[in-house]
Parts: sequence; C-alpha cells; structure tokens
Amino acid sequence: MIKLKDILNEVMYKDRSGKSFNIKGISIIYTEQGGRFYGTSLYDVPKTSNVSKKSKIGLDDTNALFKSMGIKGEVSRFYEPAELEKFAKQLKAKGIAYDYADIMDVS
Repeated sequence: MIKLKDILNEVMYKDRSGKSFNIKGISIIYTEQGGRFYGTSLYDVPKTSNVSKKSKIGLDDTNALFKSMGIKGEVSRFYEPAELEKFAKQLKAKGIAYDYADIMDVS
C-alpha cells in the first residue's frame, strides 16, 4: 500500500522497510523486447542515473502515485513515448527529475 504525503511540493513515500523519503527522481523502465512495463524506480535525489534507487514500484502503484500527486494521465503497460513525455512537464513543475526508456533486457 502506498503512503504518500504532499507537503510544500514534496512527495513523501515509504520504502519497503517503512522509512519515509522525499521523492526527488522518477524513472519508468520498459523492456526492450516488446516494450512492456518493467517498473518505476523512485529516488531520494534529483537524479535518475548513476544513483541507487530508493524503491521500485509496479504499474498500479505508479498510477496511484501519479494520481495522488495530481499528475494527469496514466502510465501504459506498453511503451508509448508520446504519452510518457506528457509526464515530464508535470513532474518538472513539482521539482522532480524524470526519465523513461525501453532498455531493460529480460532475456
């Protein structure tokens, strides 16, 4: 279950150990074969590369997170760059670094 709190443009999330952190980066990953949703990584720093993720969530939790943040639209099960790009401006306005890619090799 997601526990979120939006205070002064900060989005709080609890990781698996129950420790709270501010979400400052979000990365949505799809598989490179077939472009299927793989997972969303959450970061406690305003970066999404060369840092360790703080938590990883699935599609339903990603959409619940975005909805709770007031982000319009839903993340698709399949890779659709035009749709994913629509989240960039909304997340940037909240001060959250964001990226997406179809790079996961599951073979």
